[in-house]
Amino acid sequence: MPINLEIFQKNLTYEITATVEQIWEDLNKIVAIDRNAESQQAKFGKLLTIFIVGAVVSILLAFASLFLPTTADGSITSLAVAIFILGLVVGGGFIVAAIYAGMRQGRYSRLNLPDYRHELLKKVLEMLKRDMEDDANVSVRLVLSPSNQKNKLIKTVPHRYQSGFQVDIFRDEWLNVTGQFLDKSHFILSTTELSQTKHGWKRSRSGKSKYKSKSKSQGALISLTLKYPTNRYGAVKILKDEVMGAVKLPEASEIKRLRLTDKSINLTVKISPSNSENEDNLYQTITMMLLSIYQVLNLGRILSKKKEA
Repeated sequence: MPINLEIFQKNLTYEITATVEQIWEDLNKIVAIDRNAESQQAKFGKLLTIFIVGAVVSILLAFASLFLPTTADGSITSLAVAIFILGLVVGGGFIVAAIYAGMRQGRYSRLNLPDYRHELLKKVLEMLKRDMEDDANVSVRLVLSPSNQKNKLIKTVPHRYQSGFQVDIFRDEWLNVTGQFLDKSHFILSTTELSQTKHGWKRSRSGKSKYKSKSKSQGALISLTLKYPTNRYGAVKILKDEVMGAVKLPEASEIKRLRLTDKSINLTVKISPSNSENEDNLYQTITMMLLSIYQVLNLGRILSKKKEA
């Protein structure tokens, strides 16, 4: 079933089991929403600035009119009164317009989606499709909401050295893709963004307390699990000691976990914070993870054939 745009715009989550072609069509619709939101956010941002400046100038002119020359008895002239009233009315109109522009800008900023997420999914699907049946289904879950939403909070801990401050730790599994390759291997690919927000009250030199909050990326985790057919790659288990050396990754990535069983291989990689929102680096890491795992599988397949012979 094609994407329901009304539901998507409420929760900013895309979840479906469908062919790659259907998912591409839906992603194009998501991109259209994103591009429109970027344009409208910029538009209302400019209008907001104009309206605020207009309000300030109008109100300043209104009060400046009070300093115009007065009548002989010292009272304010009718012209000054008219300018004062007009300035307040126009300024009030600008304030109302600024509030409206600010509300519209906020609405569209929510729909201004992180480009690297939907663009990465497009690239990954294009790569995976090369080794899948033409009409094969893929299950996808793509989350495009902010990583520091409350529902992504896993725990809150005291700050290690800053008294009165706490740290919220967030875990956002924003991409999950599952499917099956031509060789009947079942894959599960997930990408999780890690972040934390430090917050608390800080007392200034003047004695006033001010609330401080700062968010920071902690990098990302990419997990790839491949459940392989044992009749094809049965000898993989004897390569346990050689698997680590077969994994080749970009410099910004490091192995966090590598597990080999009789039926599956799981490889989890940590991406540095500076590259966790870099579409090219994420894609390159996923590609090299797949290549590394299949290097091990293909060696296991060769060993299986020799064992049979």
